[in-house]
Amino acid sequence: MAVDPSSELFTYADSSALGWTEFRPGSRRKVLAEDSKSGRLVMLVQWDAGYRMEPEHHTLDEHLYILEGAYVDQNRTSGPGTYICNRAGSEHRAYTLDGCTFLEIVPGG
Repeated sequence: MAVDPSSELFTYADSSALGWTEFRPGSRRKVLAEDSKSGRLVMLVQWDAGYRMEPEHHTLDEHLYILEGAYVDQNRTSGPGTYICNRAGSEHRAYTLDGCTFLEIVPGG
């Protein structure tokens, strides 16, 4: 079966061609894909050393894959290669001591 690679079935994002956008002071992101209708969001996130986020309650699942540095939440410290799933209904407050970069995926609902 041949699939037209220009169709809406594929999304390609060259993260090296995207600039970082400040999301909050000390936190930047590169949005790779987004659908505001469904809530789907795929992005690279970069936190400066010492960044602490406010408590966050999840209405949708959030999947994280740590690429660099250490991501810390109330449960543990996670380094490169760690996958984290914060399920809908969960709440956490994460931070980093030395800075970190991770892939974040919110599949939407």
